[in-house]
Amino acid sequence: MLFVFLDGVGLGPPGPGNPLAAAAWPGFRALAGGSDWTSEAPVLTEADHVFRPIGARLGVEGLPQSGTGQATLFTGTNCAERAGRHFGPFPHSTAMPLLAAESIFHKVQAQLGERDEPCAFANAYPPRFFAHVEKRDRWTVTTRAARGADVRLRRRADLDAGHALAADLTAEAWRDHLDLDVPRRSPAQAGRQLLRLGRGHAFTLFEYYLTDKAGHGRGARTPQGVLADLGAFFEALLADFRPTKELLLVTSDHGNVEDPSRKTHTLAPVPLVAYGRGAQAFAGVQDLTGVVPATLKALGAPPAGASERVASTG
Repeated sequence: MLFVFLDGVGLGPPGPGNPLAAAAWPGFRALAGGSDWTSEAPVLTEADHVFRPIGARLGVEGLPQSGTGQATLFTGTNCAERAGRHFGPFPHSTAMPLLAAESIFHKVQAQLGERDEPCAFANAYPPRFFAHVEKRDRWTVTTRAARGADVRLRRRADLDAGHALAADLTAEAWRDHLDLDVPRRSPAQAGRQLLRLGRGHAFTLFEYYLTDKAGHGRGARTPQGVLADLGAFFEALLADFRPTKELLLVTSDHGNVEDPSRKTHTLAPVPLVAYGRGAQAFAGVQDLTGVVPATLKALGAPPAGASERVASTG
């Protein structure tokens, strides 16, 4: 199972102001059964393919935030309700015990039993990241969850060897902003690399954050440029994907990039894609709290009866 987490992607109204609808993105359309990722996309519920909106507001007033949204997504507990508010970008103190002992990594490990490294976190982090967070003990939601479950945090050596992905897919940020001579990869190469990496583990998580950064208008990357990279990444991943043997899960924590006219998050629902073996387990998910239970159900599913096929990118 590959879990691709996209930070800050909501399903907003179609129109020229929504970059998810303003251009034809074949990789995104393939994951939505041929539709753009908007609030008008039809719900898709097939044995091996689910696409649906799910709620990110969690019954709490205010704009959803990354800290509580991601903690909810990766624990199955309503962390916004637990904190009494939406909070971010780092995890709220009330979520830290859950991330340390009850994250999706822990639950997958418990379900699969004694198996050699059943879970992987595919992102590589540069030396500067570790120096900064270890000094301040200010880990992100995903890195805190991985550390709590003894899932290895990958480093430059893993990136150099092709055993990890840069968070921006291409490693341009490592080269341009950190002045590190690491291999340059295209988004398509990153998609194929994640698929290869995932085949060595029962559950692999990859986190992509530039959608949120572009939605906030930070940095040089535009929403269109970021989405073009992601579309190429998904197209390459799907080209060699085996839906009778593998499951691809894609979702987000809150809306943002679908409305670049705002520099804050949005109230939009977020997309949930499940494609491949066990996808039907996600058909009834209503909000972020349902992703962990559905993941465990999907990982326990018998082999799918669907015929081997590759998603159309037309």
